[in-house]
Amino acid sequence: MGGRAIAALLMLASPSVAVAQDAAADDGAAMKALEADVPQQSWYPGGYYDIRIAAEAQVAEFPRPASDLPAAPEQSYNLVACDVERPGDETSDPLLERYGYVALETARLRAELRRMHYPASIYAEPLLAFERESIARAEERATNGDPYTSLAEALEAARAGAKAPLSPVFEYRDCTPPPMAAPSRPRLGAVRSPPAPGVKFRTEPPAGELWMISAFAFKVCVRKQPDPWDRFACKWNEVETGVTRNISGRFVYQVRWPDGTVRKGTREIAPASGSTPVTFKKVGS
Repeated sequence: MGGRAIAALLMLASPSVAVAQDAAADDGAAMKALEADVPQQSWYPGGYYDIRIAAEAQVAEFPRPASDLPAAPEQSYNLVACDVERPGDETSDPLLERYGYVALETARLRAELRRMHYPASIYAEPLLAFERESIARAEERATNGDPYTSLAEALEAARAGAKAPLSPVFEYRDCTPPPMAAPSRPRLGAVRSPPAPGVKFRTEPPAGELWMISAFAFKVCVRKQPDPWDRFACKWNEVETGVTRNISGRFVYQVRWPDGTVRKGTREIAPASGSTPVTFKKVGS
């Protein structure tokens, strides 16, 4: 199922910062359909499967651009991606905070290997091993080595016997800039991006009560709760207006004004230079 199909089924469009969009009803059937491709494993921790399926939907809806992938089998592919989504403390969900990145990375790698025409017979088992090792690390248990290194080695070994030419894979942690081929110099630690400029939220008219949740966390809520708009069941975050915050990414929001009017929608928060104002309007866009 392609990213556009997921987006249409989930009805979670991602407009620019300056545009608000009323949200339509959310359909968990889109994510339910993904279960056929991503079956639950006996070793999955409790609560992880909902996060895993939500991650598949998130990656399908927001894939990395084709320019980040090899254009031909002669080009190499780095398993380590820079600036990918990392659920953090703002999720207010301990399970999502612990396992969200594992689920997103597993979904991303699966999607990108498929886009590079890797057959499941080559990537499926190594990717399950990657996922299992990554879960163990998230739980601070001993593992059998670095999951990315192990995955690269397993894919390269399997690729050697493939009938069709496939892009070589490697893992490299230096993201300044991300290399297009395995470098000859030693591996370095991943370089973190500089913090994004601040964002200041406001409502028009004022006095609106603003609540936000990441688009990924919202998908998890669609899986787990009958009403994902329930701010308490789904751990929405109340956002203070007029205060500059370091925040960026894709978010679902709801605003309630004193007269009872509620506005719901989705936003892509992409700070520009300085303190970027983001306005949620009661009417209009």
